[in-house]
Amino acid sequence: MDKMDIIPNRPIWKKIIHSIHDGFWDSLGYPATLSRRVHYGVLKAKRPHIQNTIWLRSVIKWQTWLNYEENHICYLHPGHNGDYDLLHRHIPQLDGLVSNTVIKNYRCDISSVGGLSSSNNSDINIATLDDFALEFSRELATPISVDQLRKNLDHHRLRLYKMFFSQYSWMPGRLYWNNIDGIQHFTAVRYLSIQLGVPVQLKGELNSFNLNLKKVQQLTDVWDLYLLPDKEVYGILLDCLLRVKIPLGISNAPDWENGENTKYRIIWLERDKIIPARVSRFLTQAGFASVNQYLLQQK
Repeated sequence: MDKMDIIPNRPIWKKIIHSIHDGFWDSLGYPATLSRRVHYGVLKAKRPHIQNTIWLRSVIKWQTWLNYEENHICYLHPGHNGDYDLLHRHIPQLDGLVSNTVIKNYRCDISSVGGLSSSNNSDINIATLDDFALEFSRELATPISVDQLRKNLDHHRLRLYKMFFSQYSWMPGRLYWNNIDGIQHFTAVRYLSIQLGVPVQLKGELNSFNLNLKKVQQLTDVWDLYLLPDKEVYGILLDCLLRVKIPLGISNAPDWENGENTKYRIIWLERDKIIPARVSRFLTQAGFASVNQYLLQQK
C-alpha cells in the first residue's frame, strides 16, 4: 500500500489527482512525492538529541567512523528492473579525515580535566565534574581544607603520574581522563584543588584527535550528507527517491551515546548532479539534519 494511503480524510479522487500530479513531476526529476509526504507528516525531519555530558559516551566518534567499512559506503543506483542496484563506493575524502597525535609525557593541571570515560554513574547526565563531585563525592570533597585534599591525594587508586587522556577538536575545552576507577577521589581532589587554589599536576599519555579541515572541505564540496532515522531511510525515503531515479549513498552514522547512532543512517547525495542537488535543497529547507553543517561548524 502506498504510504500516502495512511493519511486520513482524503477522498479517492484527491488521491488519484495527487498521484498523477506527483508522478508527472517525479518523472521530470522534481521530488514531488517526497515533498508531499513531508508536508503531510508521513516523513518527518528528526534531529538526534546529543547530550552535553562529562562522559566520553557523548563524544561523536568521528575518528572511527566507517573504519570497519574501510571508508566505503553502500551506493544505490537505479537499475533496469525498476529497483536500485547495490554497489560499494570508496570515499577518498574520508582517508585521513581525523588525525591522532600521541603525546607520551603530557602534563596538565587537574583543573584542565573536564570529562571521564566511565563510572558506575555514567548513565546519569551530568554537565560538569564539579556537579559530579558535589552529588557523588560530597563526603570526600568536604570540608574544603588542605588536609582533606591531602587525604584524597593519598588514596591508593589515584595514580596521578600514570594517566591516560584524550581530547577531540570537535569537543573544544574538554580534556578526558580515560579512567578505570578512582573517579570519586579524583573528582574530590579536583574540586578541592580549584576551591583552595592549590595546583595539582597530572602526568600521562594524551591521544589528541583532530578533524582535518581540508578533508572536511573536500568531503562537503562533493557530497551533501543528511542524518535520518534508519527505518525511514529504508522505507519511505528510498521509495520517494526511486521515483525520481536518483543515485544515493547510505552509510552508518558515527558512534555516540552507547549505540544511539544505530537508530540513524547517513544518506549521501552528490552535489554536482542536478537531481540529487535538488533533493538536497529540499531536505535542507525542510529541516532535515545536515551532517555538512555540523562538520563545517568545526572550522
